[in-house]
Amino acid sequence: MAELVAAGAPELPEGYFYRVRETSISNLRVEIRHQKGRWRSTFVEDAYVHHDPGESAEESIVGACTRVFERWQGAAAERAAYRATTKFLGDHDPRGGR
Repeated sequence: MAELVAAGAPELPEGYFYRVRETSISNLRVEIRHQKGRWRSTFVEDAYVHHDPGESAEESIVGACTRVFERWQGAAAERAAYRATTKFLGDHDPRGGR
């Protein structure tokens, strides 16, 4: 991950890492994964690498890292907003009783 961050990709929190995978002969995908123990990790979010003419391969991969990071952060904000609404679950007596 250090090479990607040095190239401009967003830094991930401790325990998370980027994985760049080849999906076919000419397609790459960037994944954010969560490390689970020494040998296991779980998928979190992904984005495909879009290579534009005039852009280096490194810039294309960093762009995908940025997109997947922003998508992941947006999903985290949505989950947090939902959790904040759960305090209202249940019956609400207008007289203040249970």
